[in-house]
Amino acid sequence: MRVRDSGEGMEQGADETREGTKARAREIVDLVLPDGLMIFLGLVMAPIVIIPLLVPSLPGPVAEFFTMVDTTIIVIFVLEYVLKLGLAEDPVSHFLDRWHLLDLAIIMLPLLEVLPVAGSTLARSSPTLRLLRVVRVAAAGGRSVERRIEPAVSAAGPAPPAVSTMRIRGMVEGDGEGEFTPAGMKERLGDPSTGAWFDISGVSRPDLPVLSDILDLPAAYFESRLMRPSHPGITFAGTTRLIFVQEPERTFQSRRGVRVPVVTNTGLVIVHREKTIVTVSKAAARAGPGGNATVGAPLDARVLYGTLDGINEKYARILTEMEAELIRLESTPSNEMPENFLETVFQFKRVSSILAASLFHQKAVAANIARSIPGEGSWAGEKSVFDALADETAYLHETAGNLREGLLSLIDVHINTVSYEMNRAMRVIAVLSALVLIPTLIGQTLGMNILGTPFALSLWEVTAWTVISMLVVGWIFYRLGWLR
Repeated sequence: MRVRDSGEGMEQGADETREGTKARAREIVDLVLPDGLMIFLGLVMAPIVIIPLLVPSLPGPVAEFFTMVDTTIIVIFVLEYVLKLGLAEDPVSHFLDRWHLLDLAIIMLPLLEVLPVAGSTLARSSPTLRLLRVVRVAAAGGRSVERRIEPAVSAAGPAPPAVSTMRIRGMVEGDGEGEFTPAGMKERLGDPSTGAWFDISGVSRPDLPVLSDILDLPAAYFESRLMRPSHPGITFAGTTRLIFVQEPERTFQSRRGVRVPVVTNTGLVIVHREKTIVTVSKAAARAGPGGNATVGAPLDARVLYGTLDGINEKYARILTEMEAELIRLESTPSNEMPENFLETVFQFKRVSSILAASLFHQKAVAANIARSIPGEGSWAGEKSVFDALADETAYLHETAGNLREGLLSLIDVHINTVSYEMNRAMRVIAVLSALVLIPTLIGQTLGMNILGTPFALSLWEVTAWTVISMLVVGWIFYRLGWLR
């Protein structure tokens, strides 16, 4: 069993390596053959093809030049099409995309101008050639328009769902667990004295009015917490306690061939009303209440603790991975640092800053909850558990801060090391310049005044004094530490 698991891990690692290599290759192709270049070539192709149609009697050299430029552009189009098709994540979908089919038409139409179709010479007749060239111009123009429109469309991101994706799952003491409709949940909420937990997942903008009606809370609150950036905190609406926290999710993105972590925070609203607790999020459905630390506690206490503890586990997992990466970077010798070292460390530092800011507010929320637990009542026995949870959150915040400081120190060390190496190189250049200056000055002096000098000099004497002077100057620089 262990051998199979190890083999699967190795195979998965190999797949990730291949995907990373393909991603880096795609970025290189996009860098060498960017959209701006292809738009320019598509626009250049129009006059190159149209002018020979409008002016058939072009001089021979001009016609040859147009043909050469046309052929060069087609070769670049072919190279770009083949490379991007071979490096695509899904080659079939890439090939069947409407714009990529247009790319294929641009590179295939010139073949019809020189090859017979089905054994005939129809495609090589003069009217057909003119028609094919007009089609090529239209295809190239469409490609240029697509290259300018498609990035703007893709940058806008997917549109929010126009229909409800909300799902309600609940657990009521004495009735068990199951799915609920909005009306059924509202009916259950009419008796807050009964212990119950409802999890509302997959919330989108169309669900906000329904959510507001179920929980008797303003839709603007859920809009500001779930649909817009916000920081964790606790507010009150009458006897209802509204706790807003953030769940981190770590992914990786490839930027200039570097896999950098990206942390996204998903808002989670916890509505606590007497013995009823409701969790509201855009994310998928949550697991049931758990945690050995709160066994035997009231349902709302178990849900609240399990939710906050699960969030802490996610933060701890991300921080542990980043600490391991920091240790790896710190142990890398300076002469083995990759070219993108600074960019990699900067991305990790940015993520650590996001984590530290989120955990700062998360720590305040956990501490507030722990302080609000009374010494008497059904929650009295859980105060120590929530105190420990608050201490753990504070420790995670401190860890994120230490991680950020470690990354900043690593950046400083790298910059200082590079500066030191550059200073060494500059000192060596200065020493060499000073040494070369000695024979230069002696040669110029003797070259201008060799006749009529009051003393006799031989070539070997000049050479000896020059070498001795250079050695003395070199020894001085060595003792000053410029050559060490």
